[in-house]
Amino acid sequence: MYNGIGLTTPRGSGTNGYVQRNLSSLRVKRPRDERGGERDEKDRERLESQLNRQPNADILEHQRKRQLEVKCAELQDMMEEQGYSAEEIEEKVNSFRMMLQEKQEPPPTSAQKAVVTETHALAAANQQKNDRLRAAFGISSDYVDGSSFHADRKEKEKEKREQERERQKHESKKFYFPFCLPRLEVS
Repeated sequence: MYNGIGLTTPRGSGTNGYVQRNLSSLRVKRPRDERGGERDEKDRERLESQLNRQPNADILEHQRKRQLEVKCAELQDMMEEQGYSAEEIEEKVNSFRMMLQEKQEPPPTSAQKAVVTETHALAAANQQKNDRLRAAFGISSDYVDGSSFHADRKEKEKEKREQERERQKHESKKFYFPFCLPRLEVS
């Protein structure tokens, strides 16, 4: 038997017990051209959203609080084993909790590469890495993947730059004060 398929024992079956794949039933695959561009676009967007998944801040905050409470529970267990009274344990644990909340460990630096196993922590680390790469390569935050293949992209960017220049000119005129100019003496 292989993965629950086939005979438990080939004895008395008239076969050697070798399990083969059934080649007579093949799945029919449609060519990519017949699926249409709309479905391909949806597939591409779905894959991109999976790659660029944003971390959930609430889950990360909950995980941080959970780790803090685990440390407090460890202290409480240790004090109970040593025979402290319930009031004294509660007082010490509360003061320890307040100290940890004030301390709040900063996230590890890139040199300290923390081992991350939670999906949202992985997403946060991946987002930080992508932001550093964007900054290193000088990629703007409003860049859209694949936009260089659009025919009117350069025209839109040129219009955007011109609008920005006009806005800057308008703002510079807004703050022009004639009384700040040096006097010219006429003889």
